[in-house]
Amino acid sequence: MKEARTDFYRDIYKIAIPVTLQSLIMAILTLTDQLMVGQLGDVAIASVGISNKIYAVVSVSLAGLATGVSIYAAQFWGKGDKKSISGLLGLGLMIGLGLSLLFTVPIHLFPEAGFRLFTTDEALVTEGAVFLGIVSLSYIPAMLTMIYSSILRATGYVKLPLFASTGAVIVNVVLNYGLIFGHFGFPELGLKGSAVATLIARLLECGFIIGASFWLRLPGTTDVRGWFTASGPFIRRFLGTTYPIVLNELIWVLGETVYAVIYSRMGTAEITAMTITYPLQGLSIGLLSGLSSAAGIIIGNKLGADEPDTALDYSKRFIRLGISVSLATGVLIAVLSPLYVSLFKVSDEAHTLGIRLVWVFAFFLWVKVSNMILAGGTLNSGGDSRFVFAMESAATWLIGVPSGLLMSLVWKQPIFWVYMVLSVEELVRFFIGLARIYSRKWMKNLVADVSA
Repeated sequence: MKEARTDFYRDIYKIAIPVTLQSLIMAILTLTDQLMVGQLGDVAIASVGISNKIYAVVSVSLAGLATGVSIYAAQFWGKGDKKSISGLLGLGLMIGLGLSLLFTVPIHLFPEAGFRLFTTDEALVTEGAVFLGIVSLSYIPAMLTMIYSSILRATGYVKLPLFASTGAVIVNVVLNYGLIFGHFGFPELGLKGSAVATLIARLLECGFIIGASFWLRLPGTTDVRGWFTASGPFIRRFLGTTYPIVLNELIWVLGETVYAVIYSRMGTAEITAMTITYPLQGLSIGLLSGLSSAAGIIIGNKLGADEPDTALDYSKRFIRLGISVSLATGVLIAVLSPLYVSLFKVSDEAHTLGIRLVWVFAFFLWVKVSNMILAGGTLNSGGDSRFVFAMESAATWLIGVPSGLLMSLVWKQPIFWVYMVLSVEELVRFFIGLARIYSRKWMKNLVADVSA
């Protein structure tokens, strides 16, 4: 028992710490973007916030695909089948290219149309469309980074994605400072400069992680011809597991998009207040996302190695650990909320609303993190993606969206009360997901009788 506990925490240290650091670095990048853009005023902040909501639709779709790749990579690695990882990588890249092009082309050509889904303020549409049109060109390199990173993390090479993200953040911060404000000899481009900096940073990150993977001959890159040899049975099984994840991410982010529309329709101060909480939310979730990623990889390895009892024991430990750490983090966030909001140059109304929204987020942080570990990490690691899709879609669209519409449009409640009521759906998902964990129905060895 003592040895098993030691192995558990050793694996967490090996996987969760680098993943957490990478997530934190990316969240710091978002926070830095917001702070620099925040000096340009309310319209610029809201423009970036809405643009990021549109990118979230793209990002979570690609992340859903990357999750599917990670699930099978983890189980193949646990099984000891390294050859199949090349076929898995090739399949992921082909599907990812199709998805990213599907988003990039229309958003780049018609950014104003996307913006008008969120606001009728023409100032926001004009500024935001320029930003979105440039950033849309980064969707393909972002996809490549996600797919390669999912393979590397699932096979234990977690430091390379961390190094790539660190370099990207440094480049982005320097270019942001130069291009937004005209320092270091760069032209002063304002909001457009932030978009250019983001595009360049993502291109460099993608180039580094792919180049290093081939140079070091890491899993998936040693047999390029193997990219195109995935078997029919494996493709069908992969798609059967992955499409509910992609759909679930899309349905979830569409729900989040509806929430964003609700907030933006409540007024500019309200959407500004909510927008300035997003970097803090990303930073907090990033701090704890390593637990979810580690859960998916470590439990997936155990399932692929035919060790279901160990997988169940690890899942329970991950949930307890996640609740403990996130409760402590939530208290700290609530205490520091006035200091955080004061970093932004916003109106008094947006400042007051921002503090109250941060308090609501801090209160529900423990359940948000628990759901990441339960659904995104544990249940998906065993291929239980259809159940996760049904559970999360029902919670969002039967509880979250209707209550948000009622609270804002019918009962005209303040935005912080709207946000609190919307968050109740997280509690529903938590208790349903916990029951599923203890049922053991999610524990499947997906690669026992198939290879890529």
